[in-house]
Amino acid sequence: MELGSRLREARNAKGMSLEEVQASTKIQKRYLQAIEENNFDTLPGKFYTRAFIREYASTVGLNPEEVMEEHKSELPSMDDETTIPYTRVQKSKQQPSPTKGSSSGKSSKVFPAIITAALVVVIVFVIYFFTQQLSTPSETAPEDDQPQDEVVISDDEGNGNEEESQGENAGESGSGETEGEGETDSENTEENPPSEESEKEPEEEQAAQVELQQTGTGGFPEHTYQVTDAEEKQVTIELTGESYLEVTAPKNGENLIDPIIYSQADSPLTIDASAHEQLFLKTGSAGALNVSIDDQPVEFPADMTTQKLLINFN
Repeated sequence: MELGSRLREARNAKGMSLEEVQASTKIQKRYLQAIEENNFDTLPGKFYTRAFIREYASTVGLNPEEVMEEHKSELPSMDDETTIPYTRVQKSKQQPSPTKGSSSGKSSKVFPAIITAALVVVIVFVIYFFTQQLSTPSETAPEDDQPQDEVVISDDEGNGNEEESQGENAGESGSGETEGEGETDSENTEENPPSEESEKEPEEEQAAQVELQQTGTGGFPEHTYQVTDAEEKQVTIELTGESYLEVTAPKNGENLIDPIIYSQADSPLTIDASAHEQLFLKTGSAGALNVSIDDQPVEFPADMTTQKLLINFN
């Protein structure tokens, strides 16, 4: 029995297809078919022929060395046979040929020379650049100092003129003093407004006032509040438990938050009421929440479970 037929029978006995053998050995299907047909000329060289056969035999459950020994007359001969088992054709293809190695050796000698020349050019350019930068400030330094000298000279001339004017004309000196006093008065006048503004600052920082005008009655009381001096009109609701909340502006108006049950995980709730003159809050568990407006607390009885707060802004 020929080698190819023996391998085919062993493959069929294991119930394997050529595709499965290809997946296991990483050998292309067309090479496997050539081996089964004893058409070894289509394989890529004598070394790969013997390596493919060993790998094929091992995959279908045969002893590769016994197969090679029994069918050595059918196999292409090799002067120096290696027994290294084939793993992947791609690994051998990646090995560089001697020709490529020699050319890469030449390029490896030329490449450092190019790098060295490029570095020399860069170093020369850098030295030239910094030399120019260092020489430029020294040339322009007198120009930078010149305005300072001019200022000093003008001050000296101004002082000399003042002394001459004081010696020649006492009237001019007197008028100068009058102008000086006028300037001092104007400076004092300009300083007065900041002191007045500083006196007004406490009035601008006045805190919001929350006043309970009417306490509600019944099982679902409605309390009325009057809020003054609230600049931001920011309503903050902090929850310590679950509570149904409904906030509208104005009463029976649009909802500012979803009317649902809120929990401590939703705390705090912040509501911007700056565009409204009235706010209406309804809660199903008053003891589980704290309400404040611009950081000022809104007081309401904690013993009542369901309550309504009608807040009017002034």
